Amino acid sequence: MTSETYAMAVRNFEALLEQPRSGRHTTPATLIRAAGLPPSSGYRHVATLEAEGFLRRDPNGAYLAGLTAVRTGLRAFGFGAIAPVAEPVITQLRQATRHTVFIANCDDADLVTGPYSTGPETRHHPVQTRYLQEELPDLVPGRPAKASLRYVASGMVRRVNGLLAPLSFGGEHTMVLGLLLGGHGSDATALGTPLVEACQQLQTLVDSPS
Repeated sequence: MTSETYAMAVRNFEALLEQPRSGRHTTPATLIRAAGLPPSSGYRHVATLEAEGFLRRDPNGAYLAGLTAVRTGLRAFGFGAIAPVAEPVITQLRQATRHTVFIANCDDADLVTGPYSTGPETRHHPVQTRYLQEELPDLVPGRPAKASLRYVASGMVRRVNGLLAPLSFGGEHTMVLGLLLGGHGSDATALGTPLVEACQQLQTLVDSPS
């Protein structure tokens, strides 16, 4: 394989892996079309990504990032161990709080959400891939911090509140487990307890020998 062919294959795979974050696709055809790839090669790429665990389907058939993609992305930040155990924990947290849950990498003021999020997202504030924290919260294990998050959508600056708790996995950056509060004046104090418990559960799962 030449370097040009390899680079093209990487670009095609990246285009396909990006689509589950930007829309709901339940067939290879819609996924390929959204990625802007020709059907002749697109079906082959989708099949390869599914076989290697970079793509998977949810119970309703929609494509999601697969465990291999999640683990690869998180490993770049030193958090690869969280990938196999995160999903059931955030699902339980969503059920306990009835708020949107996300895992994000925190790099100074930037908050970059990972592939794990679940919940209604709120009609006016869907989960974004990147937020800017207007003030840096004091992230202390066991003590959730409320954060004002800013993002740009359709050319407009928007704001939403979040509740963040750090996850201590020894990575190069800080990873947080968060709740998207929306604009409904949610009781951050009441939500803090299940958020901290979920953080502790993730820590226990990661630390446990496989």
